[in-house]
Amino acid sequence: MDIQPAAPEDEEAIIRLWHQGWHDAHAELVPPEALVYRTKSHFRIWLKEAPDTFYVARSGDNLIGFVSLMGIEVVKLYVGVGARGTGVASALLGFAEHALRQDGVSQAELFCTAGNIRAERFYIRQGWCFIDTFDGALWVPPGISQKFVVSTHRYRKRLVD
Repeated sequence: MDIQPAAPEDEEAIIRLWHQGWHDAHAELVPPEALVYRTKSHFRIWLKEAPDTFYVARSGDNLIGFVSLMGIEVVKLYVGVGARGTGVASALLGFAEHALRQDGVSQAELFCTAGNIRAERFYIRQGWCFIDTFDGALWVPPGISQKFVVSTHRYRKRLVD
């Protein structure tokens, strides 16, 4: 497996993987009305306006996962269905932690929709500490005034000793 910065030609594979992964993990946890804004075309808009930096994991020519970073935050972490449980998520999160540490971040954050049990357990196994829960706003496309709020967990991890 190789992890590297995402390239423009990775966009469609990222969107496919992200769309599937988001629906697997979040569709049952968000207000049903929000799902109208979770089509592949909406993920394409979301990706184009995302200020975070994306890194992709490949096995051969196949994109099998990605992680994105912004400031002190691990913003997104998704692994394709066929690669789940194989260590790809751990490798991507380790890569993210290393990159943040290299950027001088001493304490990183990430957020997880409350009820995403698989992710919650994974982050705790990886040494992240649950900090609090708050009502977080879901992304909606530009020009949409409707707001959707979900219960969101905040995790932190100290990256330096």
